[in-house]
Amino acid sequence: MRDLEVYAGVALMGTLAGMRSMAAPAVIGQLSRNGALDDVTGALTVMKGSGFATVSSIFAAGEFIADKLPMIPNRTDAGPLLGRALAGGLSGAVVCSAKKRSVLAGALLGAAAAVGAAYGAYYLRKRMGEKFHLPDMAVAVTEDAIVGAVGVALASRLSGERA
Repeated sequence: MRDLEVYAGVALMGTLAGMRSMAAPAVIGQLSRNGALDDVTGALTVMKGSGFATVSSIFAAGEFIADKLPMIPNRTDAGPLLGRALAGGLSGAVVCSAKKRSVLAGALLGAAAAVGAAYGAYYLRKRMGEKFHLPDMAVAVTEDAIVGAVGVALASRLSGERA
């Protein structure tokens, strides 16, 4: 896998984290199940176990539901934004470790993409609802479908080739 493909995958991983914070860790869990993270070393190995794969998938499903609740804070509030940056950064670091690329570059790119996507998706979701007179629930479900489809495609692509 070429550098551009690896780092594009990391940027997409961060984008998923920016849209749904647990989506990127769930993709990491799927990559772990597929054996694509066998080369991950050091502290990041905690993200490649079967327990992590199960828990991250459950949390991702819960987030898809919780996102629609009115008491959930905006993704651009400080706490949720930090969580998204961490999820994107850690996921990016794991991908780069598995593909024998710079873990630091993966962490920074994943975190930056998560923050950018959090703001972009937040304002796009608001704008689409206003422009097309759609209830937020309809736009949120559409966003969920996009995150799910991209996550499945990304897991497939990153697990299909080794470093």
